Amino acid sequence: MKLFIKLLFLTTASISLAQINPSAPWVKNLEIPLDEKILFENIVDAGNIYWETRDKNTKGSGYKPFKRWEAYWQNYVDEAGYLPTRQQFWNTWLNKTESRHLRTPAQPITDESNWVSIGPTDFLNRSTSYLNLGRVNCITPHPTNPDIVYVGTPSGGIWKSIDGGLTYVALSDMLPQIGVSSIAIDFSNPQIVYIATGDDDAGDSYSVGIWKSNDGGYSWNQTGMNPINSPSRIYELEMDQSDPDTLWAATNNGLFKTNNGGNTWSLAQSGAFQGVKQKPEDSSTIYAITDSTFFKSTDGGNSFTSNSFGLPRNSARLVMDVTKANNNLVYILASTNNYGYEGLYKSFDEGATFVKMNNTTDIYESSQAWFDLAFAVSDTNENELYSGVLNIWKSIDGGNSFIKLNEWFSRNETYTHADIHFLKFYNNELYVGSDGGFFKSTNQGSTFSDMTANMAIGQFYRVSVSKQNANKIAGGTQDNGGFAYFNQWNNYHGGDGMESVIDPNNDNLYYGFMQLGQTLFVNENSGMFNTVGYSGPTNGNWITPLNINSESEVFAGYDRLYRFENDNFTAISSSFGTNIDVLELDPINSDIIYVATNEVLYKSSDRGVNFTNLGSFPNNLTAIEVNNNDNNILYVTTRGSSGKVYQSLNQGSTFSDISGNLPSVVKNVLKHQPDTPQNVLYLGTSLGVFRYDDNINDWLAFENNLPNTSVTDLSINILENQIIASTYGRGIWRSTMGSTALAENDIKLLAIQNPSIDDISCGNISPQIIVKNNGQNLITQIEISYNIDNEPSISQIWNGSISSLEQEVIDIGSLNIAFGSQVLSVSVDIENDTYSTNNNKNTFIKANKPGETQTVYTFESENDDLLVASDSDELWERGIPDGDQLNSTTSGIQAYATNLDGNYSNNTKSFLYSPCFDLTSIEDPVLKFKMAFEIEFDWDLLYMQYSTDLGQIWNTLGTADDPNWYNSSRFSGDGVNNDCYNCIGAQWTGTNLDLTEYSYNLTELANNNNIIFRFVLHTDQYVTEEGVVVDDFVIDGTTLNTDDENLIKLAIYPNPSSNIFNIRLNNINKYNLYVRDITTKLLFKDSNENSNYKLDLSGFSKGVYLLEIESNNMHLTKKIILK
Repeated sequence: MKLFIKLLFLTTASISLAQINPSAPWVKNLEIPLDEKILFENIVDAGNIYWETRDKNTKGSGYKPFKRWEAYWQNYVDEAGYLPTRQQFWNTWLNKTESRHLRTPAQPITDESNWVSIGPTDFLNRSTSYLNLGRVNCITPHPTNPDIVYVGTPSGGIWKSIDGGLTYVALSDMLPQIGVSSIAIDFSNPQIVYIATGDDDAGDSYSVGIWKSNDGGYSWNQTGMNPINSPSRIYELEMDQSDPDTLWAATNNGLFKTNNGGNTWSLAQSGAFQGVKQKPEDSSTIYAITDSTFFKSTDGGNSFTSNSFGLPRNSARLVMDVTKANNNLVYILASTNNYGYEGLYKSFDEGATFVKMNNTTDIYESSQAWFDLAFAVSDTNENELYSGVLNIWKSIDGGNSFIKLNEWFSRNETYTHADIHFLKFYNNELYVGSDGGFFKSTNQGSTFSDMTANMAIGQFYRVSVSKQNANKIAGGTQDNGGFAYFNQWNNYHGGDGMESVIDPNNDNLYYGFMQLGQTLFVNENSGMFNTVGYSGPTNGNWITPLNINSESEVFAGYDRLYRFENDNFTAISSSFGTNIDVLELDPINSDIIYVATNEVLYKSSDRGVNFTNLGSFPNNLTAIEVNNNDNNILYVTTRGSSGKVYQSLNQGSTFSDISGNLPSVVKNVLKHQPDTPQNVLYLGTSLGVFRYDDNINDWLAFENNLPNTSVTDLSINILENQIIASTYGRGIWRSTMGSTALAENDIKLLAIQNPSIDDISCGNISPQIIVKNNGQNLITQIEISYNIDNEPSISQIWNGSISSLEQEVIDIGSLNIAFGSQVLSVSVDIENDTYSTNNNKNTFIKANKPGETQTVYTFESENDDLLVASDSDELWERGIPDGDQLNSTTSGIQAYATNLDGNYSNNTKSFLYSPCFDLTSIEDPVLKFKMAFEIEFDWDLLYMQYSTDLGQIWNTLGTADDPNWYNSSRFSGDGVNNDCYNCIGAQWTGTNLDLTEYSYNLTELANNNNIIFRFVLHTDQYVTEEGVVVDDFVIDGTTLNTDDENLIKLAIYPNPSSNIFNIRLNNINKYNLYVRDITTKLLFKDSNENSNYKLDLSGFSKGVYLLEIESNNMHLTKKIILK
């Protein structure tokens, strides 16, 4: 994209209003002059006083927009406490631009970044979620081509679609800032497009003036209203109906006009204007409004008169519209001085007089009209009106009455998300911009189509990436909750999403805060389904710090430090007297914790019980980072454009300034790249990312393809050399990290490959690890140590050859694992190893036990204990059932129940696993059990699954058509009723209080010698019942003869595998082994006499293969999957 910078001028004095919303009631009360610098704390204090006498928790109260503004702009405050002026923003941009050309000969010219957007542009549960993709300020379609539409966002730029909204391209990523509040298109030459920059409602971005494109938005030029002289807010652009070179701009510093396509702008009327319209088919008549006054010109804007005859005197905000259906009409929607609904006013005489319409229904439903308020009149029906604040309302009688079209929390055919910022008719179609995105109705509001997909406009506060898999990401967004990524996006919790962290040892486990730390959401399924919320202990900051250490302990910063354990928050430290702003956990020594409150840095050496004050900095701290290789090294950043980056070599006792030649950007977040001798740092700022290392000893831009928007967080996956960035308006981005020098000697333990965290072992396991030579020198020997659950370690020596940057899969000896959940810990070491911090890994093991077919499990003793797992509150207990409804057994006195003496939990998915069964030893196997249940009908459900590959893949067992099995065939979205959201098409639901025998014929699975079954209870967010009781579980059948049984006892693990398949056969002296492709073409054969065989397919292509075993004229075929 091309960007042309030239300085043109307004014919008025420039102003320097800071980034505040002048319409916000607490700001209005301060009566701040336009040309005065703003003390940030004055605004915050005024807001807090305003909320002392109001219910801040009411939906639409306006409290959330206030806190969002505070959280965003607090990092910009200078050492004297002032918000930046427009001139300071422009100077920062110039400073950054100039710094690219000031590199010294010692500094490399090449920026090795390759940033790529990864969305979200859609998400898995979007069709049912009340949340969406991001806020939209304005929409303007092409005047003659309905397939072309432009969309403006508060901090994500302008987007263009040429296929009717199916796909979009971002057009303004390289502008000095990319918020857009209004769009105008030249009707005589639609290649000419004007945009008003900045965010007019919330102040999520500042204005750099009005920009013009002559090629449909693919390149941009400044106009005479530019970064030097632009008002801080431009609310609306209006193009003359007969002369496209004449435009009007309603701004907070006046109503401006250009007659030459934007080359120069003149002040037509002083005042803080929020809207401007022309009388349809009469461009000499101009209407304009401030928050409380209506203005009119009849001479093309040469002069204006104010007229409020019939309008309320003390309105806090007005919005206006006109219609081609009746050129003489003017509608004005007025707010009370508390920003509630005052009334709708109508003029039949071009604004000379106004009449209040009869409607008294509160169509605002809130008191935040200072933040979002929209109004539109149909362009074909003068009596068809639409208004929006919280939801959209419609009138068909010219405003005498209204009906509500939607509810913000309901994703149905009229859904448009909460908080409406834009309503406008084009060609009898209603366009909507809301906190959720862009919506359109072509049938007078009967239905709305969501047109937001494929725009990456999420305003992310924070992001976290898995240590093991760069395709697992969690982040929190303004307005639209918490997003999880695992090869696709899913919205895994509501509210405003804030800090998100992924467990470093179990990357299926995601944690995410909502605003103020009010609720911590926990998801054990990589954010894809089943999230459980836990109330916070109190209110923290808007963005309450959340972090997790290398031992998977979760900490949160409120007014004191808390640890989250056993589904509860426990206070660890005493109170700091104010909320914690920044929380950092030492990655090497978990006893060391750092926190910051305002400008003060604290350190704990006893896991947060006691803290020492390390001193104060010139301004508030925005980031703390411990060096991942040497925890004596500590880094911090301070806020404001003149903020610094500091380094300590002694855990915070003293600091030195390493800011170097950084431009005057705001420093939001700092991350250290592990395993780099040069100590590479990445800095996320208000204008992109910068990189530092000890060799260059300075900062260089790391920004190829990255938009000019604020980078709010960074997260590193060292395994795949990826850095992830969250942006405030352009979603999530990723890049490979720059090349670095290698240490002379370094071994890195990449992963414990077998077993995986999803595996369920049946008997002994034979772990495999993946190591990498992360140094320069050849590795020929590795010392490996491993243990289970802190038992004494076992050591072994590996000898071989691994070249620099090469990887090796190493087998560890067979381990006998006790029944239950265990932790396998592995460490590696070499002589003169540089970094010991990358030598250790843990994995969780679910160790099952072999089951006996034809044996009834009565659950009367510990010998009948089964594996239990849950993504939240642990259900499934063995004991005496004692519920009000479920309180009996069929044999003995004990059984398994979801809860022996109460109800199951809301919003959970819990599992009860059978032992590992060998079905090859019996003929005509049948699964049987007795069960009674009380499950909320069609909302909660129970079903069974089976796995033949140690838990890697689970399949539903049976269908609702099978005899004596499920009682429901409902599936999610089947249209029967507005329920059954969790239904899978085959399940038990409802009530059967009698212990009834259920059975399923397993003949089709009879060739499996290691099969596991599990019960799955899946519940929704509301209403619980007593659940399920299961008794007398058995796999019945007829015993086979001994020869047949021994032949077909075959175990293959792992399967699927990326290279090695371990094959175990029982009591076979000699056999032939064949590997064929799916067309049965022979690819490999071998003969063997050992019961254990290692099949190496590392040279084969990924896919499905057939493994054949032949012995004593008997033959067995199995599928294996090479991944």
